[in-house]
Amino acid sequence: MMSESVLSLHLEESLQRSIEQYQMILDLMKQITRAISSSEADLRDEVLKLGTLQQQARDHDAKLLNALRQAGHVAAGHPLFKQRLDLIGEVLTLNHLLLPKINGMMALISHELTGLKKGRSVLGGYKQTTHNQGRIVRSTV
Repeated sequence: MMSESVLSLHLEESLQRSIEQYQMILDLMKQITRAISSSEADLRDEVLKLGTLQQQARDHDAKLLNALRQAGHVAAGHPLFKQRLDLIGEVLTLNHLLLPKINGMMALISHELTGLKKGRSVLGGYKQTTHNQGRIVRSTV
């Protein structure tokens, strides 16, 4: 097995940064999962933060992948590389569990919005006309 010192310090730091990013993503996904399960209504901030973290991880991974290609097979045996892969696997697993829940919530919200729009249009049909108001008062004065 290769020792950790085989990789450059820069690559080790980059792998560690990637692990930290994916750990933050995983933690936030777990938080969102708990919030969905407990029927918390407002997840906008968490979802926006998740999107930001995912974009940061994508940007970092683009640079990391170039460095990993240059390191070749040496990096594949490194403990940080294996830790990163395990963490990405956890993120993917949780993502597959979380996605149907989010889609279900979106379908429910869409159904409720449709019902509200129909109710509003029905109520709109009951408007009173006010164009004749005040006419009698003016004509008698």
